[in-house]
Amino acid sequence: MSALSGTKVAKTTKMFTEAKWGEICDAVSKAFRLTAEEQSALQKKEVAKLIAAIPFLAECEDAERTAVTHLGTYLLSVRETKKYFNATEGDSETVFERLRLISNFKGGNQAIIERGMNLLALNMVSDYRRDAEEDVFLRKYNPVSAGDFDYPATIGELKERIREVPCPEMDKIMTLSIAPLVFWSAG
Repeated sequence: MSALSGTKVAKTTKMFTEAKWGEICDAVSKAFRLTAEEQSALQKKEVAKLIAAIPFLAECEDAERTAVTHLGTYLLSVRETKKYFNATEGDSETVFERLRLISNFKGGNQAIIERGMNLLALNMVSDYRRDAEEDVFLRKYNPVSAGDFDYPATIGELKERIREVPCPEMDKIMTLSIAPLVFWSAG
């Protein structure tokens, strides 16, 4: 059949193992020319690992490609191009607006994808809360300090959604209790 016909190709599911994480982390680190120290910090970063793991845990098609793409976007958001990813008032439309660039998945278990994105949102909103006073001082937009996100209500809703979908494999990377404590930025 023609490649233009949209014929469905059988999906290949690969497990997200420590070896797979190491392979993806290594490839992306080389692409971004990270130092050995930076690569080591990235490899230990729960947020980065969760971002790469979601397409595997949800059994998405093109899991490796999605993981590499999303991890690359994450690195863009925390490195020299960070200023282009800072929160803006437009990001307050929903708690997930700032995560949209890493929320594109082909197929997969939608409940697992949403659980992972909820964990990332919980982490991000907790970061907003931690940075609220400093951001006011720096005159940097922060949806929590601006009052655009009701912190207790948002956190409560995210936690409830996460609890609704058990995923022990995801919990090995980032638990509901650790997500608010982990810093978003690598290093």
